[in-house]
Amino acid sequence: MRLAVYCPHYEDLGGVRLVAQRLTGEMLRRGHEITVIARWYAALAPGRTRDPATDAALVRLLLPRTPHRGAGLTAHRRFVRRFPRSVWRLVRELGAIRPDVVAAHCSKFHAPYLAAIAAARRVPIVLHLHNGARTADGPESPALTRLLLRASRRVIAVSPAVAEYARQALPSAADRVVVVPNGVDPEEFLEVAPIARARPFVLGVGRLAEQKGFDLLIDALPATDLDLVLAGDGPERERLARRAAARGVGDRVEFLGAVPRATVAGLLRGAAVVAMPSRFEGHPLVCLEAMLAGAPLVTAAIPGLPPELVDGETGLIVPPEDPRALGAALTALAASPARARALGRAAAAAARRFPTWDAVATRVLAEYAAAWRPTAPPAAGLGDGSDA
Repeated sequence: MRLAVYCPHYEDLGGVRLVAQRLTGEMLRRGHEITVIARWYAALAPGRTRDPATDAALVRLLLPRTPHRGAGLTAHRRFVRRFPRSVWRLVRELGAIRPDVVAAHCSKFHAPYLAAIAAARRVPIVLHLHNGARTADGPESPALTRLLLRASRRVIAVSPAVAEYARQALPSAADRVVVVPNGVDPEEFLEVAPIARARPFVLGVGRLAEQKGFDLLIDALPATDLDLVLAGDGPERERLARRAAARGVGDRVEFLGAVPRATVAGLLRGAAVVAMPSRFEGHPLVCLEAMLAGAPLVTAAIPGLPPELVDGETGLIVPPEDPRALGAALTALAASPARARALGRAAAAAARRFPTWDAVATRVLAEYAAAWRPTAPPAAGLGDGSDA
């Protein structure tokens, strides 16, 4: 199969990038031909290159996103000026690629591009929906969400919560929505040694953005005797550093920036606690990987968590936006290493039920084939029971 992966954020830090790269790598391994279309910005060279992570063909185009309603008149005028040329280049590029399917990993703010692809190239589009109403690049927009869903022949949602959002947003598309959860790679943790530090630490992993709730984690830190290690980078780094200083814990917070995957695995295995105080997620990779690593885990009670994460059994779940509850959970696990280890062991046992990326790719390819050739037999499920 010849695939075009439309993923504007393919080279940005974050979970969407990791998912798209994992699927791309698996599909290349199976002999499929893939070209990734990503957005160009000033730090990167425009045009054609290769993705160093997968060796897939990579094309960078100027793809300004649709401004949200509150962005102001200037932003809307700028988009109106730039969009026609950007969409013309995108459609021309797809004409050269001649894909059987376009796999789109994008939010509602790229819906006009998918609508243009569907109209100009009449190629089936399979949308990978990574979040519900809230996304990292802007507020909810029902009109753009409906446009995104209408342009897509099939919609792959990463969790039942995201699927339900899509079905409610466009009821006429409900029968085109399926759930395929994110996968894991158990081998990443088999030979990785825990990373030890002088003092016990709570670990946060992810892009340093408001979505991830690391400001809440800093607010919770004074109530604990733990250090905080943040693995990731993003626009909120300086603000978080100032917040830590204002809370009197600046000397207990370390910003590692973006780190290799092996380092993330070692940190997950070495942390006293892994915290995920996110404000919203679709199906968070850090949660899956922390459980796979056997880490004691504290998360906010948000939609999209895996069903294997059970409060008091395989982790602790606290109310969202509640630094006091978060601090109390961190303190409880730090004060009882035996309980923390028991939760980690139970989490690792439950994580054996997570699908591997190989299994996820098999299911996703079946959905692509069904979109490309609608008479193809339906794909077998991954055991989540939510895509009937």
